[in-house]
Amino acid sequence: MVTNRFIKEEDYPLLKESLEKDEYHSNTSLEFFLEPNTVCSVYSDDDGIVLFVRGSFVGQAVILDIQFLDNRAAKRNMRTMLEGFPRLAKLAKENGFTSFLFYTTQTLLKNFCIRRLGFEEHWNTPELLVKYLQEVGPLENNAYIH
Repeated sequence: MVTNRFIKEEDYPLLKESLEKDEYHSNTSLEFFLEPNTVCSVYSDDDGIVLFVRGSFVGQAVILDIQFLDNRAAKRNMRTMLEGFPRLAKLAKENGFTSFLFYTTQTLLKNFCIRRLGFEEHWNTPELLVKYLQEVGPLENNAYIH
């Protein structure tokens, strides 16, 4: 069973260590996940912490950043996202957000987000994925992406 909660101070060393060991995020600091006007959540399964999700806000969009504890644990990471992401989307929608934005250059992660989580490639930036949480008019679709 996947659970989530806000990050706690005792999680900081684990997040910092995972960032330092991550081939894609080794230059990302712990402070990035703790910046003002951001929210950081911890997602766990029965075996412990799986990933951290940072949300920052631009207008009515939520920009997501994900830090996996172990990039090689693909099945565990996917299960956690499949179970946890719909709850995150529901909560964001209930709070008036219209979309998620997620940037990735990793082909497997990108394809998973498109096929299984309902993201779409941004028309002008293939590394930028968008998931619409609410119906928006045609002029608004790209209002938060410049």
